[in-house]
Amino acid sequence: MCGIIAYNGRDDAMPYLVDGIRNLEYRGYDSCGCAFQSTNGIQVRKDVGRVDDVIRKYQLDGEHSNTAMFHTRWATNGPVSVKNAHPISDCTGEIAVVHNGIVENWAELKESLSMHKFRSDTDTEVIAHIVEDRLNKGGTLREAAKYAYKNIKGASSFLVMKSGSDEIVAVKHGSPLVLGLSKNGHFISSDIPSFSAYTNKVIYLHDGDLVSITKSGYSIMNMAHVKAAHKISYIKTDYTENDRSGFKHFMIKEIMEQPRLIKQIVKSDISALEKSASVLNQSKTVYLVGAGTSFHVALIGAHNMRLNGINAIAIQPQDAKDYSKVFKKDDVFIIVSQSGETADIISMLPLIKENKKLGILNSAESTLARAVDIPIFINAGHEKGVAATKTFTLSSIYLVLLSMFASGNKEAALRDLRLLSLNIYNLFVPSVLSSVSKAASILKKKTDVFYLGKGLDYAIALEGALKMKEVSYLHAEAIDTATFRHGPLALISNGAFAVSIVSRETKQDAIRNLREVKARKGKIIGISYENSDVFDIFIKVPEAGNFSFIQQAIVTQLLSYKVSVLRGIDPDHPRNLAKSVTVK
Repeated sequence: MCGIIAYNGRDDAMPYLVDGIRNLEYRGYDSCGCAFQSTNGIQVRKDVGRVDDVIRKYQLDGEHSNTAMFHTRWATNGPVSVKNAHPISDCTGEIAVVHNGIVENWAELKESLSMHKFRSDTDTEVIAHIVEDRLNKGGTLREAAKYAYKNIKGASSFLVMKSGSDEIVAVKHGSPLVLGLSKNGHFISSDIPSFSAYTNKVIYLHDGDLVSITKSGYSIMNMAHVKAAHKISYIKTDYTENDRSGFKHFMIKEIMEQPRLIKQIVKSDISALEKSASVLNQSKTVYLVGAGTSFHVALIGAHNMRLNGINAIAIQPQDAKDYSKVFKKDDVFIIVSQSGETADIISMLPLIKENKKLGILNSAESTLARAVDIPIFINAGHEKGVAATKTFTLSSIYLVLLSMFASGNKEAALRDLRLLSLNIYNLFVPSVLSSVSKAASILKKKTDVFYLGKGLDYAIALEGALKMKEVSYLHAEAIDTATFRHGPLALISNGAFAVSIVSRETKQDAIRNLREVKARKGKIIGISYENSDVFDIFIKVPEAGNFSFIQQAIVTQLLSYKVSVLRGIDPDHPRNLAKSVTVK
């Protein structure tokens, strides 16, 4: 998940990279650091803490260098500490390495490098010492990086610099890296938004690529002997909207953007969905694949497809191997990923290389956008909050549209979408927001909360519970209302709280089950289209036909956000989490 950005060229690198690493902080914020060439060799500055704190502490925006690289860490191997922050150096301090990924055989390599002095607990350090060894034997920096690539196992992309050398060498393997080309120099980064303000020319790198950037240019070779084109592409996505626009956090800003984005879908040309929908009708089974929030989107899509007569199954990518024996050539796969770089999904692609693949994606410049046969872009804009909000909503809408188009219900789909675009504004009226605040003021004092729902409501309960866990650290568990009595009801006692998602389709059964919670002195926050005597707090959600669930989900987003703020937590930077899971 870590974020990497480097620049080498005729311009001062530091203004570019200070700005760039801020735009990569969503990939990890345990610690931050940089390495830059100076008249006294490589200088390394690093520390534990947020990016801005480290920049301020070392006054990095006041340093000057033409050759530099930055890193923001999401800890995988070794605790959060100054010594484990990147860049990682060799014995001499003349080599600096930044790394995104996991060296799976690091313990074995460390043993073989026993003559070296290890100063960190990271797997990354073996790369620095391997490079050091090869350079001591007369190799070039590129040869040393190639040797490291050949000897480490696991998805690992890394950059290396050597004191006094006018070169940065990068290796891409598994974890994302992209090369950015500008008039006076070149960038290498984990993600395009880190440098998109300075150039729109990029080269997408392939696994096994070794890249060298100097002040005079760049070179690329593939060490995996893959005949891969390295053509120049042009960025299409607008990544420039990076400020909070007056909101306290990106999470609430992105929640509040959703009415505008839904209206944008209504006004856009979505006729291309019909071509994608026809693919579903040619399949025996549709598999929807996603991880985390995207898996909940997949559950929603699969549920809606089954309602429309399409045989659909939602799976998580780590389970694909278990399903692989039943995959058929005419099965269609729908990949759901907001980042387009989800490592677990990318790693399963060889299992379905012969199958038709559709993508519900937000990033046109991502690995998965290039891997699928038909990409469907949700156009949510850059989502900086770690907890997915607007990408969940738009991905879900596009999947429902896709399934309804495939089943011949296009007019009904468009009618309900228009209704949603009108009714969603009723979520943000004082009465609803007051009820959400009331519920949040109670939940902030709790340690546990249940989310209950049946059918499609259960998928919303899963997503609501995930949001609450992510940003408030309150233990939240989603349980199907119908199965709550099969064990979990034992946890209900005086003062226990449940958030219940109740739609018109599930109301009769849901209310009957909720009475059992009430009978045991449990308390219920009801998110529903109408009130019930079982609700202790009622949050009214307007209906919108097949898209009513969208408004239920947005209420759970608001509730999680408010609990997070009341508990004094920064919802944009929840502990232990990063936006994109780019390592397995």
